[in-house]
Amino acid sequence: MTNFQRSARCANPFSSLSKPFVFALSCLFIASPVRAQGAGGAAPSAPQVRMVRAVLGAKGEQRNGSYVVTDRRTTFYIPEDREVIVYFEWEGPTGKHHCEGSVRGPHGEFAVMSSFDYTSTQGRFAGYWKMPISESTPAGNWVFESSVDGESAGQVTFQLVPGTTPAALPKEALLPSVGDLYKLALSSTVQIEKLDSNGKVLRTASAFLANRDQVITSFRVIDGATALRLRLPDGRQISLDRLLAWNRRQDWAILGVNSEAPSLKIAEPKSWTVGDPCYWLDSKVDSSRILSQGQIVGIQLSGPSSDRIDISGTYTSAATGGPLLNERGQVIGILGGLRPESLISRVTSGTETETESLFYSMDGGTSVPTSLLPQSLSPRAVNLNELWAKGEMMPPITNSKYVSYGSLSAGSAKGTKLLSPGSGIIDTQVVFHRSDSTASAGITFANTENLKSTTQLNLYDLDNHPVALGKPQKLAISRGEFAERLWQISLAGLPPAIYRIDLVIGDGIAWRQFFKLAE
Repeated sequence: MTNFQRSARCANPFSSLSKPFVFALSCLFIASPVRAQGAGGAAPSAPQVRMVRAVLGAKGEQRNGSYVVTDRRTTFYIPEDREVIVYFEWEGPTGKHHCEGSVRGPHGEFAVMSSFDYTSTQGRFAGYWKMPISESTPAGNWVFESSVDGESAGQVTFQLVPGTTPAALPKEALLPSVGDLYKLALSSTVQIEKLDSNGKVLRTASAFLANRDQVITSFRVIDGATALRLRLPDGRQISLDRLLAWNRRQDWAILGVNSEAPSLKIAEPKSWTVGDPCYWLDSKVDSSRILSQGQIVGIQLSGPSSDRIDISGTYTSAATGGPLLNERGQVIGILGGLRPESLISRVTSGTETETESLFYSMDGGTSVPTSLLPQSLSPRAVNLNELWAKGEMMPPITNSKYVSYGSLSAGSAKGTKLLSPGSGIIDTQVVFHRSDSTASAGITFANTENLKSTTQLNLYDLDNHPVALGKPQKLAISRGEFAERLWQISLAGLPPAIYRIDLVIGDGIAWRQFFKLAE
């Protein structure tokens, strides 16, 4: 019996090694804003804490409060490797938790690792252990097990092999550093401008190169465009008016382009999970880019607007359409996927012409998973004019200068003065119910100039299909005169959904509002 085996029941079974074998415990706590799951009646004997993931490797580093194992593997070589890093993430109830680790060797060797107590204020926390390796560490299969509050909370196995890494053995690529991720994303990110029929910039946002000859972005980045202007990573500027593929509801679009710039690799579908770290490029007002880091904190599956990835961070409007990367620099999502429900809280009476306020406005922390992208594309590109003809495009707001204020209210507009100078409509609301048979739209017109034109109020569904088109009415406003107009909108017979109202003055949209009709 070896000295190692004789000391197997000791507190430190590795005292026979050439130097003390000390398990170094490093604790990392993650309080991610994970969205709560639906309440359920768990059995009393069910574990209160579950393992989200476990990662093994030989190297790791701290990244913005998170610990990342960069050299991931499950086989280690003695004496080439100096330590085994074991990382666990758990999800459980808030409150105080006692966390322990234990390791079991190939000959029954056993040791209880250092423990720690942590009070979790949110549902996620993590820790990692570093197990040193020396020439005297027994080779074979090892098992590392974690426990939380006395219950098993996940285990991993790894192998220690004497000798050096075989030259012919393919090594798993090291995870890129933060600096590498920034360079990779920057070298593949495209600036995209949405232009109207006069060549005016309506919006500046982002896209990225993928699959060598494709530019991928969010559909709402190009929605309402007559033409597109792209600034490629190599500095070239090109104009486009064609799409290879698109999906309005899922919120993605693919353009074709020839560029020698490096393209990003699309990750395998569903290769990510809640708790995984993620990275994206945000955009500053001077168009410079900064790398942001967060976590995947939720998944929305097969909702009204299809799948969405929730991330623990926001990004500016100018970053919309850019790539969401995993730790390996592969694309797992497209920044975008604005929830329809969030549209009803956005007053869109201003133009979509880019301003500082639009540039700085923050979009929700959502991303469209790349698993929604088609595996193959039609060889025929579609002109933007064809999308307009099909009703796929939502016209931009171009005549907002004629409207001072606009809002919605429940009930009939007949016999009621809902507007007053400077105060707007009474009891403004954007959520209605089936019991509300009618709604009223009230508009206060700007009176900075004389205006003779026509006005029309139109109703659309979320897919841009017309539901009801009003009749054009004459509009005459004298400069300095207070002018208002009320419309009554019938809600009877409409299914519960989100709708859009457009007020047309002359040849352009002057005011827009989304509203929700609930049960």
